Amino acid sequence: MSTVRYFDDIPHIGRFGMRDDDGATSWTMFYRNGTNFTIHVDEKDVSGTAFHSLWRPLLGDEPKESESLTDDYNKFFDLVVSHSLSTLQEIDSAKTHWITLRDYLHTPAYDLKLVSDSTGTDGVRAVVTKGPESVGAYEFQPTTTTFKNMPQTIPKYSSSDLIVLDKEADWRMPPHKVRTTDGLICYFKACEQSSTHVETGEETNASLDSIESHLRLYKYRQEKSDSYTTQRSKVLGIVTDAASASDESDPAPGQHDKNKNQALVAGILLSSPTSSSYTKTLGDVIEQTETTDDVFIEQIQRWRTQIEEDVVRLHSIGIYWGGREDWFYINPYTVLIDAESGDASLSLDTAVFLDDDDTTSKDSHTKLTEMDTKAIESLFEQWLPEELSEKRNEGS
Repeated sequence: MSTVRYFDDIPHIGRFGMRDDDGATSWTMFYRNGTNFTIHVDEKDVSGTAFHSLWRPLLGDEPKESESLTDDYNKFFDLVVSHSLSTLQEIDSAKTHWITLRDYLHTPAYDLKLVSDSTGTDGVRAVVTKGPESVGAYEFQPTTTTFKNMPQTIPKYSSSDLIVLDKEADWRMPPHKVRTTDGLICYFKACEQSSTHVETGEETNASLDSIESHLRLYKYRQEKSDSYTTQRSKVLGIVTDAASASDESDPAPGQHDKNKNQALVAGILLSSPTSSSYTKTLGDVIEQTETTDDVFIEQIQRWRTQIEEDVVRLHSIGIYWGGREDWFYINPYTVLIDAESGDASLSLDTAVFLDDDDTTSKDSHTKLTEMDTKAIESLFEQWLPEELSEKRNEGS
């Protein structure tokens, strides 16, 4: 759960955390003034303090009946942060922060812990246990990965030259809208950290898969400039970044100078927002609609036709969605509805590219094609009718 809480008019952007009732520990990660903080609390360090009497009852998983999950999380977040403010104020600088994309890619990070101190608020104070280190904010992680569809000639933009715009619109969301040095407004899609499936241990990286898909579409645009390609967001350039020596936790002797200027790919720039986080989805439209008349039903059928055509076209160039047995990646939240034209298209956020030259991927092509076909049927023949039926019942 994420949150944005204000202390002294400064946004504190909560991203992650953990509360362990059995182990009597917690940790809370957030950003303040362009700095990453993780605050750890262990019962043995704060036992006997007034803070402990406030903190310990909040470690349970379930909020009180009168509270929502959000209220419960905010109460806990406020408690931990408010008892760490004096140390936070000593650490972070009054300088302007998070101006360029590079600022986000190289965010200073500290680990703190609360300990007993009779001079502190409610008998505790925060002390630094680690840092500063340089980390990518919002799980950003520039990569040395070689993309199969990387164009030979495409504009490259240094992360330090890209100014982030509208970051205050929603602090919980990573930076997206940026301006180049020549005034071009673009939308940044970042390379992010990989994730590991809890049950299978499989490591995946949806951000790199998505970028590969965008680059494949860029190549297709170069090969066949038709009306279809002009309707989709275009890749305008590659964002590069130079690794800094402080980014390496334990480099080998003599490796700092070699690696600190290594060119990394931080992401791509797009001509328009393509993420469901920044545009209206089919799920949003259905939730907000006040009509289920015949005209709206006809519009839904047009959207289905557009999505089916989208899938056929993109399958032909190796772009698929797939998903899991219990969840398709073509769903109400990956079907995007354009605000101006009203047309439907698919987000590439969960797409994956399969190379036709890879003979081992033949079975994957077949499996993903079947899954995407089933996903469209499930969306328009099961989910949508059920949602519209509920809407009609609400209005009756």
